[in-house]
Amino acid sequence: LHIVLNSIMKAMVPLLHIALLVLFVIIIYAIIGLELFIGRMHKTCFFVGSDLESEEDPSPCAFSGHGRACAQNNTECRGRWEGPNGGITNFDNFFFAMLTVFQCITMEGWTDVLYW
Repeated sequence: LHIVLNSIMKAMVPLLHIALLVLFVIIIYAIIGLELFIGRMHKTCFFVGSDLESEEDPSPCAFSGHGRACAQNNTECRGRWEGPNGGITNFDNFFFAMLTVFQCITMEGWTDVLYW
């Protein structure tokens, strides 16, 4: 048992170095995401003249340039939407950007983030 515990303790230092490297990569990609996508996930399709969302499961849209356009009649792309996943998946601040990057790294729901 003593030999096993010593080998586990000796393996902790390299694992700490790898964890710090992964954290550094997450921080770098979160900063890049902040620069490119800040405020981009808060627009969705609303009915014209009301605050009702035009879809049951809303997703971000773009009113100009590249992005998803509102396909239904009498709808427009406007802001004031909390965002996907209840406002958690976004790049508006550093913590949520790191959380979104971590979600993509773990590959749990990363395709949804890709399409948003």
